[in-house]
Amino acid sequence: MTTPQVWVSATSRDIDYDGHTPGRHWTLVGEIDTTQESDFFTYVQVFIVGRRTVRGPAEFYLDGNPDSEWVQGFKSQQPFWVAIDPWGEMRTSIHGAHPTYLVSNAKAETTSLVRRPPEPHPGRTDKPVKVPIKLKKVGGEVFTRWTQAAG
Repeated sequence: MTTPQVWVSATSRDIDYDGHTPGRHWTLVGEIDTTQESDFFTYVQVFIVGRRTVRGPAEFYLDGNPDSEWVQGFKSQQPFWVAIDPWGEMRTSIHGAHPTYLVSNAKAETTSLVRRPPEPHPGRTDKPVKVPIKLKKVGGEVFTRWTQAAG
């Protein structure tokens, strides 16, 4: 199972892949716990395994890195672009997994969600900050996929 990484940008949704990141204007802010966010993960599965349907609203709790300045100030963040690396750190170990980012079609925002944030797994040594993120659909879609061509 992969742990998707979440990147944010206040300035642009463009991907300027440099071999490691989606570009200088993107900041890595945390991960998606796919066990706790299984409904939202269906939005990712549409792009990576060809799933046909999604469950639930386009929102999730980010497992935010407590050392990230963006995470520390998430309550006062202006709307932002989201890029999700569905493979996360496992990409290099997955045969045929090219650099891929699912980029939000509209700016997302931090806001309260209907459901409460899930508790982190009791075995985790780090304690992520649960950041509520709500995405918007444009033309019925939440994301556009960007993939680095094999070369």
